[in-house]
Amino acid sequence: MSRRQFAATPLALGLGGLSPLMSAALAQDGVVPSLGAAFAAARMPFGAAVTPMQLADPKLAAHIAHHFRILVAENAMKPMHLSPREGEYTFGGGDAIADFAAKHRMPLRGHTLVWHQQAAAWMFKDGAADVSRAKLIARMERYIADVVGHFKGRVFAWDVVNEAIVYDEPEHATDANGYRLSPWRNIIGPEFIEIAFRAAAKADPDALLFYNDYETQNPKKAAAILQLVKDLKARGVKIDGVGHQMHCARVQPSLAEVEASIDALATTGVIQHVTELDFAINDRLQGTAVTAVTPELLADQAERYRSLMDLLMRKRLVSATLVWGISDAHSWLNGWPKPRVEAPLMFDRQLAPKPAYHALMDVARKYAA
Repeated sequence: MSRRQFAATPLALGLGGLSPLMSAALAQDGVVPSLGAAFAAARMPFGAAVTPMQLADPKLAAHIAHHFRILVAENAMKPMHLSPREGEYTFGGGDAIADFAAKHRMPLRGHTLVWHQQAAAWMFKDGAADVSRAKLIARMERYIADVVGHFKGRVFAWDVVNEAIVYDEPEHATDANGYRLSPWRNIIGPEFIEIAFRAAAKADPDALLFYNDYETQNPKKAAAILQLVKDLKARGVKIDGVGHQMHCARVQPSLAEVEASIDALATTGVIQHVTELDFAINDRLQGTAVTAVTPELLADQAERYRSLMDLLMRKRLVSATLVWGISDAHSWLNGWPKPRVEAPLMFDRQLAPKPAYHALMDVARKYAA
């Protein structure tokens, strides 16, 4: 994508100068250079997942406004939070994030429309029985029309379908093609993905539409996602991008596999985002062996951040990067898969920069325009 083409996209808003509100935030936190500004100079929008409660806290809101240039709702725009009952919506949390993003000139990603977790329970039932295929399709299409329509013009990109493909996870049942046997897949069939993308495109033709998943570097999963993109495009379905969650740890993933995955997807012409980045200090994402955050672990984490971001910046095939949380105090990994010692982000529990922050700043400065 040329600079002229990039500048014409909503994402380019995240690379401009500071808004007055962001300048005020910088004044409060001005001792620490802005991570978002550094990556903006390198033509990489850098952002985070946030919550309405964080935005209502002046200190946290200032931290977010200073360091990040693109936002996504961590949970507030998932179906179970937006629609507790059929035809009823609670848009307050999502609207708060959308309003904050607009005031601070930050592009906003929508996460997520169709997912097997955090779905609205009413979608899959008709009384005590499972809902029929026809009714589930109608419910999904109405939900997507209502939600995408509500945020139209404020959300520039949607994760339309999340985590529909599974490989090398024997605890999760799949069909022969690796599609997770979720209620969506079981009741509608694999075509639920196409139906969801068509509904989202109808609701907002200007929004960028993404398929989002974790472990996208797994060779079998990467091949399945590549085939999904090709199949949808061949049927004339609008799919604009693929989101790589990138929940990482000390010994995974392999950078070579990450590179192979983004290279393969680039051949399809889709936009690629890293959507949920973090680096656990445990050896593996679900590990619980770490009992204390040590300087050695933080130094190792910093080098992992440095290596991955250097790869992404060198390849220039990923056009936005978002971390999943604003500090170690606000990370989902503190309690998943159970409460444990973790410190996966670049700011500590007091919002102070960690070695990972400095490593990322080094990468941003290296690639500054």
